[in-house]
Amino acid sequence: MAHPISDRVRDALFMVALFGSVGVACAQAPAPNSDKAAQPKDQPAQPPRVPGAEGVEEPSAKQAPTPPAGVFVNGSLAVPGAPNDTATTPSRFSEKNDQLDQIPIMARGPQLTDEQRKLILDRVTSNDTGPPAAISAGPSTMLPSSIPMQTWPADVASAIPDIRDTKYVKLPHKILVVRPENWTVVEEIAR
Repeated sequence: MAHPISDRVRDALFMVALFGSVGVACAQAPAPNSDKAAQPKDQPAQPPRVPGAEGVEEPSAKQAPTPPAGVFVNGSLAVPGAPNDTATTPSRFSEKNDQLDQIPIMARGPQLTDEQRKLILDRVTSNDTGPPAAISAGPSTMLPSSIPMQTWPADVASAIPDIRDTKYVKLPHKILVVRPENWTVVEEIAR
C-alpha cells in the first residue's frame, strides 16, 4: 500500500523535473534572428560579428596605462602640498623607511616623537619602581620571563595612547618598551 504523502512528493518531484527540463530547453534554443527579417531575400546572410575582427575594439587590459609625467619623483608624490617622506616612500629614497625595514616586524613598536620620549623619561625615572634590571637587551630581543615589567604611569598612558598595550622595563641607561604577550622589546628610549 502506497503512502499518500510519498505519492505527493513523487508527483511534485516529477513536475519539477518536467518544468525544469522545459525551461532548460527553452534557454538553449536559439533566439529568432531579427536581422534575417530585415534583410532582403536576395542578399546572402552575413556571418556573425566577432569582436575585434574588424580592427575596431576596446583598449586591451594588457596595455599598461601611462602615468602622467612628473607625478611621482623618487617614489614620493610630487604635487604641491604633498608630504615628502611618508610610510609608502621606497626605502632606497627614505632613510627613515630604510631604518624601519631593518627592524623585524614583530619588534616594531609605537612611533614616538621626541616630546613623547622626553615625557616617558621624565615620568619613569622619577617613578621609583625599584632598581633597574641588569640585562642587555634592545629592539626585537625576547626578555626572559623572570624580568619584571612595569605598567605605565596613568598620565603617560593617557598622554600617549599608542603605548597602552605595552609595558616597560627600566635599565641603567635606557627604558625598554615591551609587548607583554610575548615579552618582546619593541622600542628603546636612551636616557
